[in-house]
Parts: sequence; structure tokens; C-alpha cells
Amino acid sequence: MISCIFCIMELLWIDDFLALAETRNFTRAAEIRFTTQSAYSRRVQRLEEWLGAALFDRETRPVALTPAGEEFLGRARRLREEIFDARRAVLSASSVFKKSLRVYATNTLAATLLPSWIAERGLENYSLIVASITGCLGALRRGQADLALVPHFGDEEALAGLKPEELAEDRLILVASPKLASSVTLSGGKLKGRLMVYAPGTSYGAQIAALLASHGATIEAPPVCESASAEALLAQAIAGFGAAWIPRLLLKDAALTRCDVPAFFDAPYKILLVRAA
Repeated sequence: MISCIFCIMELLWIDDFLALAETRNFTRAAEIRFTTQSAYSRRVQRLEEWLGAALFDRETRPVALTPAGEEFLGRARRLREEIFDARRAVLSASSVFKKSLRVYATNTLAATLLPSWIAERGLENYSLIVASITGCLGALRRGQADLALVPHFGDEEALAGLKPEELAEDRLILVASPKLASSVTLSGGKLKGRLMVYAPGTSYGAQIAALLASHGATIEAPPVCESASAEALLAQAIAGFGAAWIPRLLLKDAALTRCDVPAFFDAPYKILLVRAA
């Protein structure tokens, strides 16, 4: 393979890699990335050239990650999250206001659980930075946050060196409008119906991909929508565009119905308040 170290790596390539790592199928990954298979394959190859190693074994069915691909997978997820977290952190740091408490939280928890937690303690004069799970925990380790509110799917290594406190439990539930819910079904290992998914590289997306893989299930048709935001997918589901895995915390006032799929399609997790050790 010819090294392409002088090429400029594009963030687009990271999302392409993550899509293929999750689907293990070039055709499906290209559909998720809304491009042709030929164009998609060229982009994956450009990333491999830039890294100087093959990331996928194309001779296997489904496509498999090479050892280099396995090594790059975790780094790609963190890289994607760090890039988007950077802008939020920079904007917060540039504020002219002095804050006595620096709180990091994921978007869903910042909009649901955090306000009541703040009110119960009568906290004032704090900054709230919305970031990914990786961004929240990274800010704690770097001394840029005093506490973080994050969902936790059981990866104890992610909490190494930190002090977590469990506040609640929640789960991702596959829901849709009452009109569509019954049309989303599992048959022969295929999840059928109008599905909406989380973007490659997101924590929720990785959990759903792992859940499907653990039960030998795949999504039959290309997703009708892809987003990194649970709130965005919730809005699309309420509008009747399709089904999505939504945190139960967001479903309180939503006119949505659980889809007609087995209970194992729920993805449970804990909600943690985390501080630096």
C-alpha cells in the first residue's frame, strides 16, 4: 500500500470508517453515508493510504477489521468526539464571566436530569458545557471540569482514575409514532421498517450497533435519517418519519409507542455523576 502521509486527512473519512466498522458491508455503509459505493470505497482507501495500513479485510464476508483497523477503531471514535467537543470547550473558555462551578454533561442529560439536580442543591454561578461522554470525562481528567453527568454503558475502563456516583438508570427504547410502531418488526434476523439511526462514532450509535450484533440482527433497509443527536431523532420520530432508539428520559411527554420488537432491543444504562479522583 502506498503511504499518503502528505495528504490532508478529512473528518469525512473518519465517519466513513466508522460506518463500515459498524455495518461491515460496503453497500450498506455507502447508503448510510449517502454516496455511491464507488465513491465511498475510494474515500476508505484514501484513509488507509494516509494511515499506511489496510483497515479492512475485504476478502471476508462480512467485511472484517484488520488488527490495524481494530487499533484505529477506538481512536477514531475518540477523535471524532474530541473534534466536536473542542468548539464547545473553546467557546466556554472564552466567556468573560467567572464561574464557581464547571459542569459538563451530555446534551440529553443537560436538558433532562441536570436542572433538577442543580435546583435541589441551590447551585448558582456555574457554567454548563455540553459535550460527548468522552469529552466530559476528558475534561475532568484535564482539570477543566469540576463534575460531569454522563450515561454509562458498563465500560469501567472509561472511568479509571475518576470518582463515579450513580444517580439513576435509563435505557434506549426503539419507539415510533403510533401509526408506524407496529410496522417495525424483527423477522429472520432483519429489523424491518422505517428506521432512523445515530451517526457513526457516537456512543449511542456504538451501543445500538453492538446490541444488534450481539443478537445477530441487522437493519434491512437504509435508514431514513441519521443524526448524532437524540433530541433531533426524537423530533423526527414525533413527526412520524420513522422509528429511533430514544432515551426514556426524553419520552415523558412524547406521543410515541414502543415498536413491536423483543425486549432485548432495549439498551439499559446508568446515569453517573463523575468527579475527578
